[in-house]
Amino acid sequence: MNTKFNKNRYSISLCICTFKRPNELQKCLSSVFQCSEKPEEIIVSDDSPDNKSNLEVIKDYPGVIYQRGPQRGLAPNRNSCIRRASCSHLIFIDDDVCVPSEFFSIAKELIVSSQPNNIITGYEMNHGGGGKWEGEVRKIVPSNSDFWGFQRITVQQEYLSIVINSTIFPRQLFEQALFDENLRYGSEEIDIARHATSLNYQIVYEDKLYVEHYPSSINRQFYKQFIDASRLYATTKSYWQYEKDFRKTLAYILLAPLHLLVSKIKRLDLYGLFRALKSIRLAIYYFSNSSIISPSKVIHNPIK
Repeated sequence: MNTKFNKNRYSISLCICTFKRPNELQKCLSSVFQCSEKPEEIIVSDDSPDNKSNLEVIKDYPGVIYQRGPQRGLAPNRNSCIRRASCSHLIFIDDDVCVPSEFFSIAKELIVSSQPNNIITGYEMNHGGGGKWEGEVRKIVPSNSDFWGFQRITVQQEYLSIVINSTIFPRQLFEQALFDENLRYGSEEIDIARHATSLNYQIVYEDKLYVEHYPSSINRQFYKQFIDASRLYATTKSYWQYEKDFRKTLAYILLAPLHLLVSKIKRLDLYGLFRALKSIRLAIYYFSNSSIISPSKVIHNPIK
């Protein structure tokens, strides 16, 4: 691609959210600083209650902007990065992600050739993470959601999802929408994708843009408790707020909790059944705390 990247017109803020993972953060920043081209701005937003270890990591990487996160989960932490970022485009990576050496040079080429309302997404090489995927490396590409909110539909035409660790957002999107701060963990990336497409942004897939993801076991059990509640809330929100389909919303509200409970009963998973009931209760709480129900409770005001 011959078009030159004009730093006066285009620039990249790399946003890294971290939470009690100093070793992973060190590897992540090391991969960024080994790149042939670097982002114009690197922000580390730290949700760790004790930040001493992460501060020790940061001091080895000059120019990195460090801030304390809001300590309310991943979506609020990403929004805190957005409010600090000053560049024309933003990329979010987790602290257990490493970028290949040509990642930012490829990203800059794609930015130059894209349309203003394009969100560019790629894929990640996922290196296991335990359980049934132990020892496996999988290529994770964007998949659209089925009725239940599970991202398992192979995209045929229109992308309605992203792989957030390899996605380039135009800053202007965040003048209209931020990450939903009810989503402490899980479904926050599919929610921002749905919100963006409802605002007439187009998600464009580029197979040459990718990252290496090494899912950390640290915090994994803590995050697990939020996944089902986030999916129930985000999917209902999508049908009601973005698709504006009352019948689909009502059907989901009636069927999705039952679907979750039956799946646990079939597995004879009593602990899972208890956790499913907690997830349903938490999803209801999200709605009670959402601007969808009460506009006075907006907690995700767009940047100005």
